[in-house]
Amino acid sequence: MVDKVLAEVKETIEKYRMFRDVKKAVIGFSSGPDSVCLLDVLKTIYGEKIKFFLVYINHGLRSEWVLKKEEELTASYAKKYQCNFKIIKINVKKGKKGIEAEARERRYRALNGYARKISAPRIVLGHNLDDLLETFFMNLIRGSGNIGLQSIPAVRLPFVRPLINIKKKEIYDYLKKRKLTFSEDISNLNTNIRRNFIRQKIIPQFLKLNPNLYATIKRTIEILHNDEEFLQNIVSGVFKKIVLRKGQGFTLDLNRLMYYNKAIGNRVIMKAIEELKGDLTGVESKHIEALWCLNDKKSGKRICLPYCLYAQKIFDRVFIGIENRGLKNDFNFQLKTDEPVEIGNLVVSAEIVKNFDLKKRQDNCEVFDFSQIYPPLVLRNRRTGDVVKIKNGEKKLKEILNEKRVPANERDDVVILCDQEGILWVLGVYRAYRAFIGQNTKNILKVEFEYTD
Repeated sequence: MVDKVLAEVKETIEKYRMFRDVKKAVIGFSSGPDSVCLLDVLKTIYGEKIKFFLVYINHGLRSEWVLKKEEELTASYAKKYQCNFKIIKINVKKGKKGIEAEARERRYRALNGYARKISAPRIVLGHNLDDLLETFFMNLIRGSGNIGLQSIPAVRLPFVRPLINIKKKEIYDYLKKRKLTFSEDISNLNTNIRRNFIRQKIIPQFLKLNPNLYATIKRTIEILHNDEEFLQNIVSGVFKKIVLRKGQGFTLDLNRLMYYNKAIGNRVIMKAIEELKGDLTGVESKHIEALWCLNDKKSGKRICLPYCLYAQKIFDRVFIGIENRGLKNDFNFQLKTDEPVEIGNLVVSAEIVKNFDLKKRQDNCEVFDFSQIYPPLVLRNRRTGDVVKIKNGEKKLKEILNEKRVPANERDDVVILCDQEGILWVLGVYRAYRAFIGQNTKNILKVEFEYTD
């Protein structure tokens, strides 16, 4: 069984080129059977060729003793396989999306953030063939179309899933042969949870009708995927003709889009949503239909879409955008090192470091020569008369926001980092021309921000 699993995983990795030119990767590690198997398989295949980092996400949704046990097991495996590990605690609150969807979104965001921090180009997840089937049936019951029925992709960078062709039973057999311990989530036994009900009640019935169900569903998904690839090639061309990027959203000419087949039109709309949101989680056919219906409404009509998106009829076009993040006017917060500041769903942190590689700087990070900073540091919104130091003098903040095409309805929510000398950084928009680090810099002020929603 061990050799069979290793061979199957190797084939999957090679087929999808999961780790081509990769030297560093993050493993989403829960200490459960899937992630333990995943770690052992990858270390067996790659040894020290790839440096793996284990990340355990503490959602805070289960008892402390269970979480402690899983964290200890994670630390134990990190030591055994000589991997660095990180425990990240996230706060999950039940919202309109449901606790599972909320947890998933925050988990993926945390993994993405850590991977960027350590410059790891891959995040490895332990989804297996049973997960693929369960998601297929969940989406079928939900009424998903072609895209949803493709279930879980083997690769959607930076995420890769080497175990996607391995059955759960094969994973348990592998762990038994390798004498590897793991933790079990007892909530998986609760059939009031839809996924568990499908796993325990529905799939066994289908297996009675078709013992080759795994292969059948895999083949169906592959057919759907091939069809979708063909359609997406057409969609890309139509998207360029019909959709116009405007500020923090997209403007669609639905009158022109109606001349195309509905399958193409729907996908063009979904592509616009995906470009804004990052994926199509939570987006259903009813949302796409509601957006089509806007074309018959008066200018100004507006509808809400999932995950803080909205669509609005503006004259003869429809605009899809992101809801205002809702930061309050006239905010003013002191920023201290190692004391993150929360402003709405924006978190800003600062620290003093000795070295920094400018080539690896992300857009959500900025660095300054601390000796040229005049504390205290303050985070605030814009003020009348704000100016920013540029290379050859000063420029009004209003002009900079115009040049950077920041929408008017978002400008009051722009966060500005200042010291006693004035503006240092308009977060995510523009850095003032001062306090640059150089060869003589001894202490570097590093400031980062991220959105929690």
